Amino acid sequence: MTARPVTPRLPPRVAINAIFLLPGMGGLDTYVRELVPELVRAAPHTRFSVYCSPAGREHLAKTDWASEVALVSHPVFGIRGLKAITELTVLGALGSARADLLHSVALTAPLATRAVNVVTIADTTWLHGAAIDPTTRLWRLVVPPVARRADRLIAISHAGARDIAGHLRIPADRIDVTLLGHARPASVQAVPELECRRRFALGDGPLVLTVGTRKPHKNVLGLIAALPHVLQLEPRARLVLAGNATAHEVALRAAVRDHGLEDSVSFLPFVDDAELEGLYASAACFVLPSFNEGFGLPLLEAMGRGVPVACSNASALPEVAGEAARYFDPSDPRQIGAVVAELLADSELRVQLRERGAARAAQLTWSATALATLDSYARAWAARQAGARQ
Repeated sequence: MTARPVTPRLPPRVAINAIFLLPGMGGLDTYVRELVPELVRAAPHTRFSVYCSPAGREHLAKTDWASEVALVSHPVFGIRGLKAITELTVLGALGSARADLLHSVALTAPLATRAVNVVTIADTTWLHGAAIDPTTRLWRLVVPPVARRADRLIAISHAGARDIAGHLRIPADRIDVTLLGHARPASVQAVPELECRRRFALGDGPLVLTVGTRKPHKNVLGLIAALPHVLQLEPRARLVLAGNATAHEVALRAAVRDHGLEDSVSFLPFVDDAELEGLYASAACFVLPSFNEGFGLPLLEAMGRGVPVACSNASALPEVAGEAARYFDPSDPRQIGAVVAELLADSELRVQLRERGAARAAQLTWSATALATLDSYARAWAARQAGARQ
């Protein structure tokens, strides 16, 4: 039997701030649902609670670990338009009263709390481009002072840590890196391929899959522009875009029309776990063409499911995929198309990438993420205790 890793001295009560969590939030949802039970397993003498909105509480109550933590909610956490101000103010008082350490998992956190304050900043994509939506404008206003007041910050890649230090002017020694993990849900039965293709009208050609909220930094426009180059070599190929729609979808659909690709691109909504597993199982390859990613969790999920992957050579993606991906310049649609076409045409390359991807995914686990997170808690707790003794 493998011995449980010994963790450094930890605070007795830890609260996870997840009041923005709602069903269907993709990466944040996965982060909370996978990280919390591993924290509980690795730190059995620490009491964990999760602050969430009423809808988030209902969602998390369905997990198999819900009975091991306290799910703490309040009606004000669910009021649209008040979540941010509640988090910045009321949650600080709650954290001080109910927890020794508060870990905020989604960029924002109380501006003042007596609890030790740890904040995860997954990426800095919200700092780039025009602030066209209220959420991005709020983050640009709130996150910098939140980050500078936190005891410690958590980044989910070394590339992300460098961005945080540079853009937010945070000393590098206050930032901890906790790479994310891979886990395939054991209880989820994938929708069979034939049913998946029928349900989403995907035809019978090879599927080029990408997963994620359709935002500008994901560079789906570049992938659409690359598709004609792919179709020259594989006319039956279909690009499948799975994820939440945003205002950017207007531009994406216009690009599909401009390139005459209406019969070769499928816009899917946010799919459930069984459908997502079915899409991964049906895909000939997975492509992530982002300009910027704090980590790129769908890339890891695809590798862990044996899907050959291609991705941009930017930000954290090479750090995640290592030697298990084919890379391209995200600003060059012709190069993107050439790499994707190569993947579809070269069966030996696909086998090679499947093997490398599975090996790389096995190195990145949620238990390792939890241990690194607990190390961050311990550093923050020790520093606060040392300050109190002075």
